[in-house]
Amino acid sequence: MMAVELDLSRGWRPVGDLSEPERALAATELEGALGRVGDGAVEIVLSHGGGPGEGFRRRATPGQLELLGDSPRGLLFGTYSTLEQLGLRWPWPGERSAPSTTVRLESEVADAPGLPGRCLVLGERALLERAEDWIIWAARNRLNSLFVHVSTRRDPVGAAPEGLWRERRARAIALARERGMTIEHGGHLLPELLLANEIRALGEGRMSDVARRTLEQHVREHPEADVLHVWGADLPPGVRGREASDAALRTANAVAAIAEDARPGTQVAFLAYHDTEEVPRDVRPRANVCLVFAPRERCYEHALGDPACARNARYRDLLLAHVQHFRAAGAPPARVFEYWFDAILFPGAVPDLTATMAQDLAFYREAGVHTVQMLMTGHRRAPSLHPNPPAFASLAWAV
Repeated sequence: MMAVELDLSRGWRPVGDLSEPERALAATELEGALGRVGDGAVEIVLSHGGGPGEGFRRRATPGQLELLGDSPRGLLFGTYSTLEQLGLRWPWPGERSAPSTTVRLESEVADAPGLPGRCLVLGERALLERAEDWIIWAARNRLNSLFVHVSTRRDPVGAAPEGLWRERRARAIALARERGMTIEHGGHLLPELLLANEIRALGEGRMSDVARRTLEQHVREHPEADVLHVWGADLPPGVRGREASDAALRTANAVAAIAEDARPGTQVAFLAYHDTEEVPRDVRPRANVCLVFAPRERCYEHALGDPACARNARYRDLLLAHVQHFRAAGAPPARVFEYWFDAILFPGAVPDLTATMAQDLAFYREAGVHTVQMLMTGHRRAPSLHPNPPAFASLAWAV
């Protein structure tokens, strides 16, 4: 395909209705990277269709660069992709490389993400304190979802304080929605909201009036959450296998019924993790219950799809069986909660898992996973630049 030399050093100007928020944000990002808008010879046409996708097309001539998104979010991602072609990178919040103003671009390019859902999980206080910076970083790296992993405890380990999220969420939500991001909220909240006997009753298909009111209040207090995570205890209670999975899915279904009444359209997560790894046998998920598969005890020295790793073979089989069970019930597509930047799992130092991630993401896509979530937690302070988060963003788009 023919290449076009684009010289933005002569100046540039945006073309399009900049009163529309999405086009205005794209123009602002271009100006922040390329300098002040002028009456230059190069026009950058900003437009988008009304579709749901995140793909984009780019057409280049010496005097014009046209960016057409499938959707407003597609236009924004096309803008960031073009800036990457100019040499601009955002490896970490607050850090960026300098773009070039002269570049050779293919005359026509079409691109779209490999994974529909690409989610950053903020899982400790230091990250939530910089939530705005991480949201902007995530969007610039073409992630499209934010998961605020919280606990109601004052200073939790492996989660961010719920109180801090409530203090900061107005600005964080505004930034995320401006960038078209979905928002997920929660964590191992069930034991913090309900008494043990109330949780046991939910697992048996019963619900007290007190439990109903408590859960309904929780749902209503989080109108920002497109997906609610109200999981059981982090540590296994001792009951494992299908019995534990059935009880956990009954509980998720009960929360989902409340969510459907209180805020239609909200999804509730069923967590397949530790004692609930097995596929439920006697319980089907409601239509607004999504699978979240969390293979924390897998092997990270090998990719999940590596046939030579016996340990990972179990998790491959479990994921595929879970996906089939939820798909057969007409539930939303599956999510995977991954630990590639979890400093609790890797207490010495988180290794560079770029190669493992590349193969994992390819497997997840082939397995029918919709969203892959990367947990960031356990660093005890704002983490330093590391290859795993930017590699995750890049690979999840390109897989």
